[in-house]
Amino acid sequence: MTLTLVINDDPLLRAGLRLLIESADGLRAHDTGTAEALAESRRCQPDVALLDLPAGTHGDFALLRDLLTLPNPPRVAVLSSPSVDKYVLSALRMGAAGYLLKGTGPAELVASVRALAAGNTVLSGLAASQLMSELEDDMQDADASSAARRLTASLSAREHEVLAMVAEGLSNADIGRRLMLGTGTVKDCVSEIFTKLGVANRVQAAVIAYRARLPRSHTPTPHAA
Repeated sequence: MTLTLVINDDPLLRAGLRLLIESADGLRAHDTGTAEALAESRRCQPDVALLDLPAGTHGDFALLRDLLTLPNPPRVAVLSSPSVDKYVLSALRMGAAGYLLKGTGPAELVASVRALAAGNTVLSGLAASQLMSELEDDMQDADASSAARRLTASLSAREHEVLAMVAEGLSNADIGRRLMLGTGTVKDCVSEIFTKLGVANRVQAAVIAYRARLPRSHTPTPHAA
């Protein structure tokens, strides 16, 4: 059973999100205000947290940082309006696992919670396009590219291949199908990549892959290991 913590200072909105999530099979939810969020997260140890980022502010970055440094941190996705998109990109770099617009439909929200619980990164189309725009700028930064190449030099050939697929947005299951590996094996490989690169999530790993100009992955032949 996947537990989601909805963090929002509007009691009506957070209750609505909680009820929506709990209407789906296999999902449970609690809701809390931002002041109580850290204590509640320690108490119930959620798998996923949906953190509201108020328009015009980025004060919840401290809460995001605190949530991510818990001994058993949840997968935190920022729930935001388009007007604070510039702050959301910073949140992703800090380790947030996703960005969802407040207007996200019920089916997409439930699917996003399941994807987050499975270890995937979830981005709205707006966040994805802005992230790609910033990555294109980063690729023109010689210092950032050199630093990324030094980091990826520590990876094995298999890890390079898996990182390239992570940068394409593939899930562990998709990577496993391409490489004919079990999902658990891919998950272990991705965890090792994160450790070597010093990152917390797939977005941060993808940023390094783009900066290092890793070649795009290819579908292996049947005998590939």
